[in-house]
Amino acid sequence: MNNLIKSGILFLLILLINVFSLNAKVIPHQAYGIPVSSDFQVWVNNNEVFTGQAGNNRWSYSFCVFDFDEPVNIRVKAKRAIKWLEILPSILKTEHRIIDDFTFEFKLEQPEDLTFFLNNDKKNVLHILTNYPEQERPNPDDKNVLYYKGGQTYDIGVLDLKDYQTLYLESGARLKGMIRIKDAKNVKIMGRGMIDGTDNKTQCSGPDCDDPWRMIYMDNAENIRVEGITLFNSLKWTIHPYNCRQLHIDNINILNWNYGSDGIDVSACQHVKITNSFLRTNDDCVALKSLSLSPDAYFPNPRIKNPNVEDILVEGCTVWNMPYGNPFEIGFELRCEKVKDVIFRDCDVIMQDDRGAVFTIHNSDNAVVENVLYEDIRVENADRCTNSKLFDLAILYSVWSYDRFTDNDSIAKYRYSDSWDNLLPVMPGKEKFHASHRGQIRNIKFKNIQILDAGLPYSVIQGFDEDHIVDDITFENITVQGEKLNNAEQLKLFTQFSKNIKFN
Repeated sequence: MNNLIKSGILFLLILLINVFSLNAKVIPHQAYGIPVSSDFQVWVNNNEVFTGQAGNNRWSYSFCVFDFDEPVNIRVKAKRAIKWLEILPSILKTEHRIIDDFTFEFKLEQPEDLTFFLNNDKKNVLHILTNYPEQERPNPDDKNVLYYKGGQTYDIGVLDLKDYQTLYLESGARLKGMIRIKDAKNVKIMGRGMIDGTDNKTQCSGPDCDDPWRMIYMDNAENIRVEGITLFNSLKWTIHPYNCRQLHIDNINILNWNYGSDGIDVSACQHVKITNSFLRTNDDCVALKSLSLSPDAYFPNPRIKNPNVEDILVEGCTVWNMPYGNPFEIGFELRCEKVKDVIFRDCDVIMQDDRGAVFTIHNSDNAVVENVLYEDIRVENADRCTNSKLFDLAILYSVWSYDRFTDNDSIAKYRYSDSWDNLLPVMPGKEKFHASHRGQIRNIKFKNIQILDAGLPYSVIQGFDEDHIVDDITFENITVQGEKLNNAEQLKLFTQFSKNIKFN
């Protein structure tokens, strides 16, 4: 009798959960003018929601973005028969049920960013990106609010934001162009709308260029917040702050595919947080740099002293890196005194595709890079190609260095053609000159790094010479499918011009 009572109570609980799920507040987000997916359909609580198509003939994928506040049931129908289904990040252990050859369903208790990878085909991918409903909206009648209503496309060209302004993109609003925040403070960009870079121009890239050459560009800005929006198809860097302070980027989606379409390039900035975001890019997902885009900032002109990069936190993000670049990059252009006090924490790397490495510090200039922590990071699909790496810490002379050759023909002639690192050989007789432009890497810690696949890429720690070394690197609790790596040989680690490499 007790077992029957317990079974009845359990049945009622399940029934109540399903009833409440059907009553959940679900807010789908559709930017008009974005192609509809030809590969997937998605239903939430039996209501079909917009599923978009991103990419081109070479790289394509699907995405669906919505908010909800209670557990929901989700059904997905694929165009191709499902032979194998991976749900990433796998650490979430999302359970699903196959309904037929083309359809599966699952339940979400709370918002997550999930990727569905069918039949080991990188073109057969669906990203379901979810959030809680917005808690606040600005007053559209406020004189400091630029309010863009949903259901419309706006060609903004280059939109400059000033002190204390808020740019709000309502769900369904689509802005085409670039947002610029220059010499401004206390600015917000928020909402559930989209900025679309498909029609942006790439003829110029200087700080005063009036062509939309990024999607959000900031210069000498302070106390800036970007949250909730989706950025679609950047042709170059997507979000680029230079010489900014107190910047928080939270709960955004970046959906790119073009070569060189970095996600977030933090340059010469201090006190920056990048949190709870989904980034899919075809170059660095997050890059920390220090360089000026001024035309007189390059050799043989005198070196411009850029502000340091310091107090940076990247936390709670899920990233997919396409063939170019790296998920988490420090470098290459580090033309400042120090890059310090940086934390990458509690992130999921679900794809490192083709060349590059997951954890990279490429110091190709004169900075000292120190006090960097990578902690509680899960890595999947890091061994997709033979030239990919896991850890890559290097002091080097490259095509991106301040003291590089100044004419492109020389770069093409002397570049190491077999290296993705864009290395240049030091020319005979120039050894001391190039050494004088090199920096240091020291006090770097990798803690609780989980490699969830069986395949392990190789790793590199390499200084430039005896005076410019990589020093004091700690690997603590690095595991491959749960097995701890205890030494350099197990890690498949190559070292040169380095010391104090420790395994705890």
